[in-house]
Amino acid sequence: MVNIDKNLEAGMNLLSEGKKIDQGLKLINKSAKKGTTKGKSYFEVGKVIREGVPGLEPNVEESRKYYDAAVTHFFREPCDSMDHRELGDYFYYGLGTEPVDKNHALEFYDLAAKDGDEIAKERAAQIRKELSSGSAVSAPVLSPDTVAKEEVKPAAEETKPVEEAKPVAEEAKPVEEAKPVEEAKPVVAVVPEVKEAPVVSEVEKPAKITNVDVKAVVDADQLLLKALRLIYYPTSSDADKKDGLEFAKTASDNGSIRASTFVGYLFEGETDVVAKDIKEAKKYFERAVDKGGCVAEYCLGLLYLDAENDFADEKKGQDLITDSAKKGCAYALCYLGDGYREKVTDPKNLDIAYQYYCLAGERGYGLAYHNMGEIDASRQDSDLAQMHEKNAIENGYNPDTEYQNPLFNNLHI
Repeated sequence: MVNIDKNLEAGMNLLSEGKKIDQGLKLINKSAKKGTTKGKSYFEVGKVIREGVPGLEPNVEESRKYYDAAVTHFFREPCDSMDHRELGDYFYYGLGTEPVDKNHALEFYDLAAKDGDEIAKERAAQIRKELSSGSAVSAPVLSPDTVAKEEVKPAAEETKPVEEAKPVAEEAKPVEEAKPVEEAKPVVAVVPEVKEAPVVSEVEKPAKITNVDVKAVVDADQLLLKALRLIYYPTSSDADKKDGLEFAKTASDNGSIRASTFVGYLFEGETDVVAKDIKEAKKYFERAVDKGGCVAEYCLGLLYLDAENDFADEKKGQDLITDSAKKGCAYALCYLGDGYREKVTDPKNLDIAYQYYCLAGERGYGLAYHNMGEIDASRQDSDLAQMHEKNAIENGYNPDTEYQNPLFNNLHI
């Protein structure tokens, strides 16, 4: 059974009928921003831009970032046969920034075929034929048959021009920006005394960066991207994950702050990729902090605040988190807000907490908006509370499960 957001399905049907194109695009945009099947939504946005519709010229290069965003959502959400087929299309046709990879495409087509997807079954057979006998045909342009026949009606020939047909790209981010980082741990009540409103300051004396440095870091981050995909592909084996870990370590050795932060996160023991090793986690976080990583600084601060660690140091932990917040880390800002919110004996502390949450929310952290909404509600300001709760949902917070998607916001690392 295919799970598809209602707005997306309605928008796709309108486009396929060639009627009310503008309305169809708006529905697809709405599903991409707030829908329940964002992977499919972003994939459809990419398809619209790649192939064009009346009023919107095709733009293959522009479409790639939407296909990339679709893949990141596919990896976060439970996948059905349509998701797996579209993942196969991504690699078979080279739709995003990743090169054509028929082996990966075959893996996803086979998963879709197992669930009865006939289109995926045909494409899997074609790949096996190409892999065994070779093919002189270049990757074809994605055609309308990408969408399951039972879900899309035949397109009409004539359509009206569209005035505003360009999809909104509010959430689309490059794949490499999406990487797991642990959520904020329970609040430690002791926080630094602050008499004035918190301010996120600029980093003093920024390091001089040369073109050689930039190229090295870019290359290291590309290696990290390969590591992330090896570790988080739905079809990855344990051996693939171990290879991914080695790639991430190498990327860290080559200067990637993101890689050092990510490897530190893995060694904290929150995943099945590697055995828990707090000292190794500390080492990699410290390596990232030395290069200016503020998320790593926050994570390192949490390690120092954990009384079970033999190097625990409450003051050092608080100092690290405060410094991370000053550099703009959303997690650290929200953490400090939690600390002041706990100190309810002084009403001024609630105002300070609110300002910290505001700073974190502005950086795309949905949980911070939710916390602001709770404070608004306690102050009898229901309109403001509803607005902030809406912002929370739009920034990856699920009020039903009280879960903040750790991949959602743009990490300051």
